[in-house]
Amino acid sequence: MNTRHSRRISRKAAEQLLDGAAGRGQGTQVAVAADQVVSVLAAAAAPGHDDELAGEQMAVAAFEANHLASVANFRREQMIKSPLAKILTVKVLASVLAVGASGGVALAASTGTFSSSGSGSGPAYGGSSVAAPVTPPANGFIPSSPPASASPSASPAGNGQQQTQASSSASDSSSPASIPQTAAGLCNALASDAAGTSGSLTKAAQSQALAGGSVSKTLQSPEFSSLVSTAQSAANVPDYCGLLLDLPQLPQPGQLTQLPVNLLSQLLTQVPTATLAQQLTSLPSSTLSALLAELPVSTVSQILTSLPSSAVSQILTALPTSTLSQILTELPNSVVSQILNELPTSVVSQLLGRLPNSVLSGLSGLSGLSNSVTSLLPGL
Repeated sequence: MNTRHSRRISRKAAEQLLDGAAGRGQGTQVAVAADQVVSVLAAAAAPGHDDELAGEQMAVAAFEANHLASVANFRREQMIKSPLAKILTVKVLASVLAVGASGGVALAASTGTFSSSGSGSGPAYGGSSVAAPVTPPANGFIPSSPPASASPSASPAGNGQQQTQASSSASDSSSPASIPQTAAGLCNALASDAAGTSGSLTKAAQSQALAGGSVSKTLQSPEFSSLVSTAQSAANVPDYCGLLLDLPQLPQPGQLTQLPVNLLSQLLTQVPTATLAQQLTSLPSSTLSALLAELPVSTVSQILTSLPSSAVSQILTALPTSTLSQILTELPNSVVSQILNELPTSVVSQLLGRLPNSVLSGLSGLSGLSNSVTSLLPGL
């Protein structure tokens, strides 16, 4: 059985509403409801006051241009600010409908777009709507459209705000505040994670943790991707962190020369002198030789002139003859003189005894050498 009821009234009923005869011969409740609707239509069709008709031409022009639906959109966009202007617009539209065609009145009545202009209380307007729907009687004569759950203008804004909050929450969750954003802070976190602890570690414990096998698995976490990118390889990260954290013993000394040269040059000149001396003297001879051979001359000069003579002696005597000759030949004369003058005589004698004659000839012409050094040079 079809239980669906039409929400439209007949043409005859609309005409009866207009001439005030809709409730004649009907039951009491129907007559009361019809009388209420007739009162609303009569109020809407009544001529307006002079001050209410100030915007009539604009409203009529808008109606003729865009018809009823377009007028509603137009008025919504223009956002009528004056309640008096709203009442005027509604009365003008109702008048046009009443005079134009009974079918239009029936449509307007069935959709509940008329508003009362009675003296009891003013109509209630919501948001940017042109007119608020009339609340039907208890046994409603004219079915009204179901009320919207939220106003059209408020709902998108509310949804947008919720989406913004959700986006903000997602952003916060993807960037934990507990992960430090500096390279040294990341290295501290890496050592702690590799050691399986959240507390601080001593430098010896950090070096041991970074040298352990679990560090490679820990580096797979995206939080440490910047370390891997800077060091250009996950295998280079332990020594990179060792230099950043000023660890006396590098975690993987044999891997040190795999770091980019420009990065090595920057880090080595920033490590405290005492720590740098421990780091370099603990390197294998082959690693130390490769390191000094590939570093810029300016960096080697800065390192050798800043270290104590005991550390320089240990470094130079550990170098192969080829690397030692290269360094003494490439360094500025003033730097070579300073290094040889500060070394113990026994060490200078040992170094000079290993150098080829071509290098010794170059050293013999240096100015600024001390007498103890020049006495050890052949032919002088």
